Amino acid sequence: MPAPWAAGAQARIVGQIHGQETVNVLHFATNLVINDQGSLDMLLLALAAALAECVTTKLLLAVSSDWRFIQCDAKRIAPSVSDPILSTGTPDDTGALAPTSVSFASALVNVRTGQGGRSGRGRIFLPPPGEPQMNVSNIDGPTLVLIADFLACVATKFMGANPTTDWHLGVLSRKKLTAVGGSFDTAFQIATSLNPVAEAAIMSSRKVGKGS
Repeated sequence: MPAPWAAGAQARIVGQIHGQETVNVLHFATNLVINDQGSLDMLLLALAAALAECVTTKLLLAVSSDWRFIQCDAKRIAPSVSDPILSTGTPDDTGALAPTSVSFASALVNVRTGQGGRSGRGRIFLPPPGEPQMNVSNIDGPTLVLIADFLACVATKFMGANPTTDWHLGVLSRKKLTAVGGSFDTAFQIATSLNPVAEAAIMSSRKVGKGS
């Protein structure tokens, strides 16, 4: 399971809230050898579809009804870059919780790899829960359980010794990737835990009038 990896990929969860696009970027690696373009496309589609399934079956239960899921897409980023493959949502793929008053609130998830330093840590800024699910800047307990259910779905598919897909979730250090002699193998660390944070976070780029 460790490096050298056969391929690295970037997958995105794309949605919209109050007219603003939300994008969560996740990084993955696989040891499965890819022999042709058709095999690559199918492998990327499997990644996007597996991530989208966790979004539609779990994440939607934990976020505001103001958020709509648009798509998950995946593309290879190592050893070379490919075109993205899409797994799209439907107009009915909206959050199950109450509306929220701001677009830039977020539910923060800390990604850990067991490695020291900033290069071994990552963060995911999920869409916010509804207004009633937040009190004094904290997300309530039942909603944190729903977020944990989504993270458990992701972990089952992409983490541990025997994930149900061919992909492993991790943290990609841009600093190590672009350093002299850097490569995907040296910059990618396997994720070992996903930890939701009770305190509500801010994603300022999602403010109305700003870019995604």
